[in-house]
Amino acid sequence: MSVEIIPASYADLVFIARRMRALDAEEIWPVVWLKKPEDFALGIASSGGMKFIALSGGVPVAAWGAVENRPAFWSVWMFATDRWQEVAMPVTRQIRRDMMPALIATGASRADCWTMEGHDVAHRWLEVLGARREASLEDYGPLRKTYHCYSWTRSRLEKEGKF
Repeated sequence: MSVEIIPASYADLVFIARRMRALDAEEIWPVVWLKKPEDFALGIASSGGMKFIALSGGVPVAAWGAVENRPAFWSVWMFATDRWQEVAMPVTRQIRRDMMPALIATGASRADCWTMEGHDVAHRWLEVLGARREASLEDYGPLRKTYHCYSWTRSRLEKEGKF
């Protein structure tokens, strides 16, 4: 199947949010205010920042992006359907080749992503993308789960010669 990466639209965000992988849903729904897929998608679509969709054979499979929450501080996010493996490599390449350099070009000093204990696929993928686990918080959200902060920092990238 052909994979296409396009700017995120509300309709594609809703499609993916309605069909989210079980671990993505378990991780995301308890810690967001907007609980309906339609409202969640609208929040993302209207949030600014960077947002993308991966299509496999014309079908929306994954959504990801980043939003600047504070000056030079970006939050990175992603969710997908059970067809994630069909688009994982092209999405990874796009993030490495385009999105992360675009974040750096904005003057970002930090980008991070919070992920739930047990979502090991997400943890491994973030590490492949160069993020490092730097903190763990227990009792995160109403279900009191442990979440981990994975981050990219300008200081670390400079020390590693990647900037």
